[in-house]
Amino acid sequence: GFNQNFSTFAKIYNFLKVNFFMKLFLKALFVTVVFLSYCEDSQAQALAVPGYRSGTLYYYFHTIKKDETLIKIAKIYNLSVSEILEVNSAISDPEKISEGQKIKVPNYSHFIDKYPHDQWNFILYRIKQGDRLKSIAKEFKTDVDDIKNVNPGIENKPVTGAEIRVPVKKQGVAQNPDKNRELADKKEQDKKEQERKKQEENEQDKQPFKNPALTFNWGNDNSKSEENRNFSNTDCAEYSYKSGTVFKISLIAPLKKDDGTIDLSGTSFLSGALIAVNEMKNNGLTVKLNSFDAGGKNSISRILRSQELKESDVIIAQAPVDYLAELAGFASENRIHLVIPNESKAHALVENNPYVIQLYPSVDVVCKKMMSKQYNEDVLPVLVKPEKPDSAMLKMYRTELKKRFGTFKEQTHKMGLRELAYRDILDMNKLNLIFVCPTAEASRIQPFVSDLISRLNTVKHRLSVFGTDNWSSFELIEKTLYFNTNVHLAKPLHVDYSNDAVKLFVQLYRKAYNNEPEKYAFLGHDVMYYFLSVLRKYGSDFKDCVSGFDSILLQSRYKLRRNNLNGGFVNDGCFLMEYTRDDIEIRRE
Repeated sequence: GFNQNFSTFAKIYNFLKVNFFMKLFLKALFVTVVFLSYCEDSQAQALAVPGYRSGTLYYYFHTIKKDETLIKIAKIYNLSVSEILEVNSAISDPEKISEGQKIKVPNYSHFIDKYPHDQWNFILYRIKQGDRLKSIAKEFKTDVDDIKNVNPGIENKPVTGAEIRVPVKKQGVAQNPDKNRELADKKEQDKKEQERKKQEENEQDKQPFKNPALTFNWGNDNSKSEENRNFSNTDCAEYSYKSGTVFKISLIAPLKKDDGTIDLSGTSFLSGALIAVNEMKNNGLTVKLNSFDAGGKNSISRILRSQELKESDVIIAQAPVDYLAELAGFASENRIHLVIPNESKAHALVENNPYVIQLYPSVDVVCKKMMSKQYNEDVLPVLVKPEKPDSAMLKMYRTELKKRFGTFKEQTHKMGLRELAYRDILDMNKLNLIFVCPTAEASRIQPFVSDLISRLNTVKHRLSVFGTDNWSSFELIEKTLYFNTNVHLAKPLHVDYSNDAVKLFVQLYRKAYNNEPEKYAFLGHDVMYYFLSVLRKYGSDFKDCVSGFDSILLQSRYKLRRNNLNGGFVNDGCFLMEYTRDDIEIRRE
């Protein structure tokens, strides 16, 4: 705009040979046009205050001024109105925007010049395990170089869980006219077929999006819908989410203690869940979240009387154990899925209630995980127990060792007895697998493990020692001893802070709450993100399909299976942390 205005007024000025005052007037007019043209071109830069980043898409925030329209705003940022509407699902009518309203404006500046939007779609794709740029390019019928151009610094083997942009050519822009004609004919046929299907199904909404990735133009219409429940087929065919359908989630967590102070575990859980809700809303899902404070006495009776709870599609209860039995009965009576992330004492509720989902792995799952590793050499399994072992755990260890290895040795470790020589028990020619049964006295666990690991460090045999999750928090034990004895820990939860998705979550959490996320924040995100993903894929009646659903999460792994024919679901997902000579490795399978 600036160059064109400059040229036009320069010609006028040279053409008119007028008196001194006219020249003075034209000079002033010329300077004014230059200034206004410059302001027009720089206005977007002045307004372009970075807002935030979602995945790999960047946004600006723009506050609407008096008499501003979306057309004017689009012109300022060199965008189309449709591109602004694509990322602002709350705007149902482009003509009805108000002064002071804050909207998102996409920042495509890092690739818009190379890929004009009238010819390209840009897809947000979440990297799955085993993905390579070559396989992604093949899936979306594009080129590896194009993917690299819009994702600077990306490796040929991207990080699992990260989101990348994939440029995909729009239909009908090829240079070959015959090809364009074929595409146009096919498009017309597809249109007729879609209309036929719509008429048969009496469906007024648009056809569901078929692509496995999330695109920028997958809209989210927040208009009210009368369909609160949407049921999938029992054959687990993917449910067709309709724009505007609202999924209702009830989250129950202790937010305040009896003395009125904040309960950090519950508030952290809710904070992490809210980030997941916002993420899924940005990806096109309409969610209504109701949170209930489970802190204080008798709060459960108040919660159970809530109409919002009864209308829920899913109830997530990070609640006191005393409340869970009543919530399980409520879920069964109203046929609502109850998700329990609690760490213990809730597995019995799954036995005869098909609507209960217990996410924290049981002790038998953790025990089996420790013994699941495969070996290509001769091994000697040894069960080491304290003088006063946990009787239930001891029975479980014996049962699982017999199933896994057939035979094993058993040794009682007596603390402080130096003459107890493990070299007489172990085999120099084999890899010795030491499975450590916990003590019955919780206060004695760390001293017992410390004494045992110190003793094993004096042994020259090849060892692999298997312990439980709490070993990683023992501050009195030097971790070098773990590396020397090749300690393995079965962990239901683990956060890899080098992962890009974890880094992004930490940044969002810091920005939103001015605090650092801890395990309950990660847990709240994972639970909410997982079940919103399940709802979008299978609908509200997902119980016959959830066993086959997997999702990359921040600190959890959910591998759900039905506990028994009439029961609910338990989680078999667990990690195995291995202290090797050089590093710490995490095994997901």
